[in-house]
Amino acid sequence: MIITCYKCTSDMLEIRTDLYRCPFCGFEARQLSMTREITQDDIKAAAKNDISKGHLIERVRRYNWPIEEAVTDPVRKHEKHGKWPEIAGQNDIPKATYYARVKSGWGHERAATEKVDRKKASRTRRKSGVTT
Repeated sequence: MIITCYKCTSDMLEIRTDLYRCPFCGFEARQLSMTREITQDDIKAAAKNDISKGHLIERVRRYNWPIEEAVTDPVRKHEKHGKWPEIAGQNDIPKATYYARVKSGWGHERAATEKVDRKKASRTRRKSGVTT
């Protein structure tokens, strides 16, 4: 089967049975499988790789992953914040406040340890100029 690159209109090379790459621009395309049924064997193989049935189904149906890749690719564990959210909780800082602080550029330690100043005017009151 000849597949043409939609970017530069050259013929693409078959890398695998489901993957094609353009030799000129490097664009890659996957051929979607017409049979998207997940078998019990796929579910068991995914379970051996610590991938839940729901996660497997979501990868295949929602994100259009090939079944082989969805079964074997490990689930990423997000340990970006480590133990800092728990430290924030011990310091009476709500987790939502901690995450908002980190997102706005604060360091993890400062966001988890600096007390919330509840006496400050709310953001909407500061913007409107009301300071009562």
